[in-house]
Amino acid sequence: MAGSEPSARDEGIRLADEVRSLLVDLHALDPSAAALGEAVDRVAAARDSLGDAARLRWHEVPVDEIDDDAEARLRVEYRDHSLFRGERSPLAPPMAISTSEDDAGTPIVVGEARIDRGHEGPPGRIHGGYVAGLFDDVLSGTLGLVGGGPAFTARLQIRYRKPTPIDVDLRFEAWVERHSGRRLIAKARCLAEGEVTAEAEALFVTVTRDQERHQGTDAT
Repeated sequence: MAGSEPSARDEGIRLADEVRSLLVDLHALDPSAAALGEAVDRVAAARDSLGDAARLRWHEVPVDEIDDDAEARLRVEYRDHSLFRGERSPLAPPMAISTSEDDAGTPIVVGEARIDRGHEGPPGRIHGGYVAGLFDDVLSGTLGLVGGGPAFTARLQIRYRKPTPIDVDLRFEAWVERHSGRRLIAKARCLAEGEVTAEAEALFVTVTRDQERHQGTDAT
């Protein structure tokens, strides 16, 4: 609606974008001590302006104090702050997730991201551990392709075919390889400028809602 005030989510995304840019600047620029000191004061003032009201995550609210609508809203907030796709997390690229089909008509999960020098390992290349994390996030999306519930990663295997460059548009594609009972095996690949730089395979084990909330399961 024209003239409406921006929401807390909108402003949170804007703030995350600015902090993300600040993190890149800290890597790319060589400011003087005076400039850094001024920046410290401004960042400290910005932190003070946020207040001290705590944001509860969905699993921190007692079950008997939360209804379905409230939990759904808090789960959205939780995803907004997630490590790899969270638009309100300055630590996330953030990675955009969607679903599509490959040339054979197989449903796939697509992750698109551009990784900056803050996640650099070898010169000009993304740290391999960060590539693994991106794979884990995209692969977890395949649970939705089979209507799966909550699950934990039981195994993640990465094959690095060539270094994955920073500051290049990346495309991750993931699909279900096998699904039986509580177990789902999915595979994925990472493409940079059309070339496959890495491949991955993951085993996910579904859990109950109670296990998800309490972060514990037996994956054997």
